[in-house]
Amino acid sequence: MNKNEFIAELNNKSGLTKKDCKLCLDTIIDVIKDALKHGDSVTLSNFGKFKISEKKPKQMYSFKTGKTQMLSARKTPTFRASDNLKQVVK
Repeated sequence: MNKNEFIAELNNKSGLTKKDCKLCLDTIIDVIKDALKHGDSVTLSNFGKFKISEKKPKQMYSFKTGKTQMLSARKTPTFRASDNLKQVVK
């Protein structure tokens, strides 16, 4: 399901206009991005948790050049599904 299909499904289930559904989805995504940017996590009950994970620096081997190089430490967004969501998917 892509974003447009998701918005169409929101429209069908909520009765809101597609324009309002798109605005809601875009706003939710922006709120999650802003929270992660500031180092906060976002927990949605019965859905899951968005958070930032810290990755340590590590060595990487490049098959293209045949050399090893260091990957720097970095932050990456992660999502962990709730137990309720996992049960729904089973």
